[in-house]
Amino acid sequence: MKVYSCCGHDTVVKRIYCPSCGTPDLQELEVSDHGTIYSFTKIHVPPVEFAEIAPYNVVLVQLIDTTAKVTGRLMGEVSIGDSVELDRVEAGAYIYKKV
Repeated sequence: MKVYSCCGHDTVVKRIYCPSCGTPDLQELEVSDHGTIYSFTKIHVPPVEFAEIAPYNVVLVQLIDTTAKVTGRLMGEVSIGDSVELDRVEAGAYIYKKV
């Protein structure tokens, strides 16, 4: 997984300029797609396009070896601190699974 870094701030979103210092020279790094569940919420009443998969979890994953966090989906039971890895990217969404 790629993250973009500058001024001690890492993000999975590619930016034109650093939000802290304004430089256009963000460093692109390749990091592991493994992490831990930092936070989550279970969606019971989803938008129409996700009605067939409800209920599902929207998770905030703290990636290892970086300060970046990424939002994704995870099916099944989940707890804060669970170890997860990226399973796939589906229609632009990160889909995680427990390890």
